[in-house]
Order: sequence, then C-alpha cells, then structure tokens
Amino acid sequence: MDIPPRSPFDTLETCFRLLAVGPACMALDGRHLGHGLPARPIPLGELRVMLQHPAATSDLQRAVLDGLVHLAAEHGGRWLVALAGVLLPGLRRIAASVATVDQGAADHVEADLLQVLRNAICQHPSQARQFALDLVQAPPSRPSFPQAMGRGHPLGA
Repeated sequence: MDIPPRSPFDTLETCFRLLAVGPACMALDGRHLGHGLPARPIPLGELRVMLQHPAATSDLQRAVLDGLVHLAAEHGGRWLVALAGVLLPGLRRIAASVATVDQGAADHVEADLLQVLRNAICQHPSQARQFALDLVQAPPSRPSFPQAMGRGHPLGA
C-alpha cells in the first residue's frame, strides 16, 4: 500500500509532538519565564496551548516567544523545530489564506513559510520575535499575513 506524502506542516507536527510529549520532553521553566506561569518545567505542547488561550497576556506571549527564539537562534536543531511547532497554528492560518486546491502548491506555501521563519531566526532574531508574536496574536478568524510579513523588511521577502 502506498503512503501519501505528508505536507511540510504535517511533518513538523509529527516532529514537534515527538519533542513535546513523554518523560524526556522539551520544556521551558516557568520559574524563569514568570508572568503567572506554573513554577515548573512546562512541556512545549502545553506552552503552545497556553499561548493560544484567550487569557494569555501579550507579556506572557512575548516572554515565552523571546525564550524560544533565543534558543532557536543559539542552538538551532530541535529548538528551531520547537519554535516552529509552537507557531504552527498561526503558520497554518497563513497557509490557509493563500492555499489553492492544488496540494503541490499548498505544500510549497508551507515549505516557503518554514523557510521564511528559519531565515528570520538565523539572520534577524529581533524581527523573528515580532513575527512569532504576530503569529500567536492573530485572531483565528483573521486569514491574512501577520503584520511583520508586510512591513518591508526581510520577513516580507
């Protein structure tokens, strides 16, 4: 039986879940992040849910995303996957706003968005922080690009 190829976002979700669950899952320490987070290691999957919750303040979102962008820029690899996985709901909204009926084209959009995120983290961490915050704060009903995509800086490329 042939297995259909997975989209870039589906592959990212699988990788993120492998990092975000289980006894040795990746986590950020709520004691260091503050902003009312529990004073314990918080698994990435739980952080993703917390960031999307309506009660999450922008200060909380900024603190978590600053930490993740810093780790992704410093260490790459699994921390880059962790950040992209936390941002996946927002990335999916962007992809859906430009998606076509052609799955191949949709896959290219997803791959391009992941490349934009990777390049931003590696080359422009401060702009990547704003891009990440825009992705998390965009309301679910807003199908357009976060503001950082259209500000005329490298994230808009």
